[in-house]
Amino acid sequence: MEDRTERRLIVHHVIRALILGSIAFYIAHLQLTNNLTLYIAPRMTIYVKLASLGLYLVAVIQIYHAFRLWNRQEEEPEEGCSCEHDPAPHSLGRNLLVYGLFVIPLAAVFFTPDTTIGSSMAANKGFNLSASSVIKQKESQSASAEVAYASASVTTNTSGAAVISTPDAGSPGQSAAKQQSPGSGDAKLEKLFPGDEFTEAYAKLGIQLYKQPVVEVKEKNYMETLTAVDLYLDNFIGKKLSIKGFVYRDDTLKENQFILGRFAVQCCTADALPYGVMVDFPEANHYDKDSWLNMTGTVSKTTYNGQEIILLKADKIEKIKPADDPYVYPDYDFG
Repeated sequence: MEDRTERRLIVHHVIRALILGSIAFYIAHLQLTNNLTLYIAPRMTIYVKLASLGLYLVAVIQIYHAFRLWNRQEEEPEEGCSCEHDPAPHSLGRNLLVYGLFVIPLAAVFFTPDTTIGSSMAANKGFNLSASSVIKQKESQSASAEVAYASASVTTNTSGAAVISTPDAGSPGQSAAKQQSPGSGDAKLEKLFPGDEFTEAYAKLGIQLYKQPVVEVKEKNYMETLTAVDLYLDNFIGKKLSIKGFVYRDDTLKENQFILGRFAVQCCTADALPYGVMVDFPEANHYDKDSWLNMTGTVSKTTYNGQEIILLKADKIEKIKPADDPYVYPDYDFG
């Protein structure tokens, strides 16, 4: 191997080591400053930490190769390899492009402060004000399947008369009534909160929330609580509800309205979706976007973009500091 080629390989090994080491260092920095969960859900952080250890190891290996070449102790790659490819890209432009794909994002994250996503991201993704919309969609699809199954079950008997077959317990036509849980024994509340295969857990939670003087939307079960209230909204009309979150406002809202909510994260902030409630308050425009509030209000309902949603008529609003962990997460043990 010519000396020039060796020097180029040494440079490439060193650059790769710096890139890999920088990524690993940045992950360690986020962990030490308790900011890793600004980007990754807590349940995923262990995998990111293990990945950073792997990156450190590969960076050390790159330095080792560079060191061996520097001391001319490593055999030339071409001699030990029957392949015809070059050990490293020769084009300067190609090298700049490849390394730039890593260096530019790294520079951006190192020279910009760690921050949370807020109103700007919510405006791009759209605020979800109907937490139970997915469940309602599943119920609608199930009902359509039930109708289709019932239609397919219409047969004719030997006399030519139409006969409707009754679906068995395991058929797609299984009715919601048959899925209702025996519940706590409070027949009145069970009637208020009927459940089916999609909503049984939310019906039980709804009963618990209904018994409380103030429905508190806590960080744990944030999504589940909003879903239960939204799913059985008519039952909660007039009840008090307490919630914390950041203020979101756009041109579709009236002057006396804003949205208070949080981002729900499944794995990382890339999949984060904003969920919240619409707030009605005469002095709503006194609160800036992304400011954090703790508020209590009376549950009502309104229509927004064709959907019936929760409207919280504010009784008490208090400005607070942003939560240490601004995001909320699904409770995978729920139900």
